[in-house]
Amino acid sequence: MSAAMTAVLERACESEPPIGDAVDQIFRQAEKLRRRKARSVVLAGLVAVVIVILLGYALTTVLLPGPKPRSAAAVAVAQPRPSAVLDPVLGVLARPVDEKGFRIVPRLPSSGPGWRQYAVMDESGRPHGLIEVAVFDAPAGLCLPVLADEQACARPDRTRAGIEYARYSDTGDVDWQVREVIARRVVDGRTVAVQATGERGTGDPDRGKPPLTSRELAQAATDPRLQDAFGLGERCNAPAPACPILKVPVRPAG
Repeated sequence: MSAAMTAVLERACESEPPIGDAVDQIFRQAEKLRRRKARSVVLAGLVAVVIVILLGYALTTVLLPGPKPRSAAAVAVAQPRPSAVLDPVLGVLARPVDEKGFRIVPRLPSSGPGWRQYAVMDESGRPHGLIEVAVFDAPAGLCLPVLADEQACARPDRTRAGIEYARYSDTGDVDWQVREVIARRVVDGRTVAVQATGERGTGDPDRGKPPLTSRELAQAATDPRLQDAFGLGERCNAPAPACPILKVPVRPAG
């Protein structure tokens, strides 16, 4: 290299820092870049995590069903009387009993194939008699008895719905006053007997009085819902020893 070129290079390098300082400066700049890159990577990761969480929440809210509101049908509603919580037979009997200020509840043994039994109580909780219901099949008809003549058959009353019925009342015995209605659905012979008796053995005419009148019993016995409340296989046709003992027996023809 010529002396002239050497002089030129020396003048050009006079303002440059010493070589040792330049190396340190390079490493410091490289360390700053590395730290900056690390911070960027960490920040990007945090942003990604937040985005994933938000997306998961949004998808869960939109796609998955929320908690269902409680159905109004499942909410327990206070009943004014125990007799308002009913089986189908009791559903027919309860209204006239409740209207008198009485209560009607199943009496054990309360049911069997073709029959039901209910206790009636007054407002103070004292027993006020029984109401018993029994169903029969009488497709060939039946003879509705006449109390004054065992050989005669009563001429039944008939409803517009095609149900014939007869009413009976025997209140001469203070200790066993009885009212009964026998009703038969003509179309298929399905027959129901409803018997109401006062509390027995009290010697008290008021407590011994049946809780329903003959008219109220007739309305219940001829209510189509009463026959429909029993299954087709239920019947008290003989032999059926567990069925109620009726004051006026039901004797299907045939």
